[in-house]
Parts: sequence; C-alpha cells; structure tokens
Amino acid sequence: MIEELKPTIDVLDAADYLNISKYTVINRIKAGELKAYKQGRCWRIKREWLLEYEGGLLGTAK
Repeated sequence: MIEELKPTIDVLDAADYLNISKYTVINRIKAGELKAYKQGRCWRIKREWLLEYEGGLLGTAK
C-alpha cells in the first residue's frame, strides 16, 4: 500500500492509511506527534512524515 501513497497526502488519506479517524490524525498533528503543514485551510502530510510516524508507532523508526 506504500506504493499507492502520493508524495503529499491530506488528512483523510492519512486516516485511511493508518485506519484511524480524521479527528485522531488532526489531534496528532496539533500535538506535534505527526508532522504536517497547512496549505490554505487543509493539512498536508508528506509521505515520508507519515511513514516515519508509522515507524515510531511500530518501534521501527530510524
């Protein structure tokens, strides 16, 4: 599924990938646990940041 991720994704795509709600993704961004930036009114997440966050959850972060 990693190959299916675009270079930059939105909150809904991140939530779908991590199998959590969009509100949980937003809360993790605001808490500083997941890197993201705002483009207009929307949060955007780079694929690398999402995979880094996922690796931290699994204990395999580099």
